[in-house]
Amino acid sequence: MRKFFVIAALVLALGAGLATAGPAEFSKGNFFLTPQVGYSSYASGIPFGINAEYAVSDIFGIGASAMGQFWSEAYGSVSLFMFSVEANYHFVKLTADKLDLYFGLGLGYGVYSVSYGSGYLSGFSGSSGVRLLPVLGGRYYITPKIALSLRLVGSVIGGGGLGASVGVTFKLS
Repeated sequence: MRKFFVIAALVLALGAGLATAGPAEFSKGNFFLTPQVGYSSYASGIPFGINAEYAVSDIFGIGASAMGQFWSEAYGSVSLFMFSVEANYHFVKLTADKLDLYFGLGLGYGVYSVSYGSGYLSGFSGSSGVRLLPVLGGRYYITPKIALSLRLVGSVIGGGGLGASVGVTFKLS
């Protein structure tokens, strides 16, 4: 999976060097909604959730994500929910149709619960505390209102790890 991250980062970096979104893809007042699935180095299971972003200007967007992840192991089952808010800078000055590349910074908070089948401990729950999350992402528009999305998210404060997600973005306004 590490190879996936390297390839995805190279593709996004190359794309950023060649082209980025034009005004038709990202502009002030647009609202984007992205159901997504992904990979996380934090734990087992496949994360899934939703990301939303609002374009507050022609180059900046603010957004939020909610991701859930569930898995079972020999000792029981685990659930993890990660919530984040972020601010993104969209590279709109270069010319390329259909491509929207962005870099952002977010604050995230995780909540987890572990349930044991039986025995001395019945389970426990807790939280991650606040995490600083750098974000690198891109959207490729297949129609004026629908795009394929790729996001890479790291955690640099409050726990380490990497995540990636793919999804379909719907431009609602």
